[in-house]
Amino acid sequence: MTAPVSTQVAESFRNRKARLRAAYLAQLPERLTEARRVIAELPVGEHDSVRLDGLYVLFHTLKGSGATFGFQRISEVAKETEHAVRAAMDAGGVVPAGLKDRLERWMDELDACQLAALVQTDPDGAPGFELSPGRPKAGDAVERREHLIYLCDDDPSFAEQMAGQLGCFGYRVRAFSVLDELIAAVAGERPAAMILDIVFPGDEHAGPHTLATLNVASSVPIPCIFISCREDFAARLQAVRAGGHAYCTKPVKTVEMLEFLDRLTSPHPPEPINVLVVDDDRELAQFHATVLEEAGMVVKSVSDPEQVLRLLETFDADLVLMDMYMPECSGPELSRILRQMPGHVSLPILYVSSETDVERQHKAMAVGADGFLTKPIEPARLVAEVKLRAARMRILHSLMVRDGLTGLFNHNTIMQFLEVAVANARRANTSLCFAMIDVDHFKTVNDTYGHPTGDQVLMALSRTLRLRLREDDMVGRYGGEEFAVILHGVEVNQARDILDGLRTSFAAVNFFADGQEFRCTFSVGVAGFPTFERPDAMTEAADRALYRAKQGGRNRVEIAVIGNKPSDAPILGSASDASRTEHSGERFDG
Repeated sequence: MTAPVSTQVAESFRNRKARLRAAYLAQLPERLTEARRVIAELPVGEHDSVRLDGLYVLFHTLKGSGATFGFQRISEVAKETEHAVRAAMDAGGVVPAGLKDRLERWMDELDACQLAALVQTDPDGAPGFELSPGRPKAGDAVERREHLIYLCDDDPSFAEQMAGQLGCFGYRVRAFSVLDELIAAVAGERPAAMILDIVFPGDEHAGPHTLATLNVASSVPIPCIFISCREDFAARLQAVRAGGHAYCTKPVKTVEMLEFLDRLTSPHPPEPINVLVVDDDRELAQFHATVLEEAGMVVKSVSDPEQVLRLLETFDADLVLMDMYMPECSGPELSRILRQMPGHVSLPILYVSSETDVERQHKAMAVGADGFLTKPIEPARLVAEVKLRAARMRILHSLMVRDGLTGLFNHNTIMQFLEVAVANARRANTSLCFAMIDVDHFKTVNDTYGHPTGDQVLMALSRTLRLRLREDDMVGRYGGEEFAVILHGVEVNQARDILDGLRTSFAAVNFFADGQEFRCTFSVGVAGFPTFERPDAMTEAADRALYRAKQGGRNRVEIAVIGNKPSDAPILGSASDASRTEHSGERFDG
């Protein structure tokens, strides 16, 4: 009888993990023997940068790969040894008295660590997870992320392990351990991004040097993430100068790496900047609008300040560019009005005026503006100033509306989106569904494996939702282990099928912590519009359906129906936030 697919996947992971650990341990004696040979040949009191450099690279590699595979003590001893060698190199490459004795003592400890590792059934490592691989369906968001990634690290075992993990999340990864092979591969097919180690044998900055060389030969730089055991400023500076876009220290956190890759390989350009131009001089307002539109921005212009508030109700401006002196309402007065409105407190405001008196400029900005541009302003500078301030505000806005752990919309934001979605569905006479998702027995996960592992579970679920749902669907973290999903244009039966597929996929995710493997499931409650006509009614109905899913055994999807309620659940329209927390959280332990 054929084993279930989920069992096959779990077994495949265990086999691969065991094979990689075995390969690492098999190479360890040879590495330690080579290190002892070089240490024995070190000439005390003499200059020998070649041997010191070789030892540095060897212990540097041991430090990173040891931590990655869970052999923490090997990593710690290698780190101490690496620092001692580095100090000698920084002192001019002369082998100081006493260094050989210290190195030999560390080698004895590494030999002991090796023997202990041979009988260690499962190393103590950081929590990890793997999604069961599979071909995405046409139109799935996963398909958009099947980008070719080149990964190069001089430790083949580490490179293969990382490539396998990233492959489970929809990336096509080719692993290399030799830089020349990487360079040849880039010449044959350009990757969407690269992951490069910093240090390679013979050159402690080989990774940045290679990227710089590749980018010189390319008209468009290749996005690159550097990985390294090094955390020092010099390594990070070299990476930035070479054109690196991100930097991850070993042992690499898979979730962190995936976030960087998602950003670097996103097929969608950033949304254009929205600018509102306010100037009583219509021609000048139109000129500034034209300049900004030529730079790819979306611009609305008004000459009457009284129109600003009404326009901002429908136009999501990233920045307001306004004249300082206007006859009916001055720029500072309009700024005060905007700053007294909660929705516009942080909206960037730039004055454009011919005012050259510095004191007056400062007084004008003191009421809430963010900058002052003196007319006439060069088009290039206008574009640059607007882009700079709008981009910064978008980053700040993203931090305000997104959950810090998962990157999903936070509670307030997803609820605001639901209000907008319901209004749009009513106006267009279209269907809409709202779903509440809750991780089953999440408290038990935290109590058994620790909160860091619980966070890994939440991040895995957030990625599953983002990758598998459509781009116009919205996902938020409702609170704790609960998530909220807005599905546009689908009936409740369609929503049930979509979410049930996600539920099945997530149930096959393998999580690993402290040498143990486990899985998690989630329960779902779905409410549809127009069966439930108001946002609060949809939320309460979905919550009650989620409660029924919990009562019914968890790991299931329930559809909210008017008049269908559990015996001890609140009736329609009376559920409060407190009762919702009691139902979906404490009473049933998630």
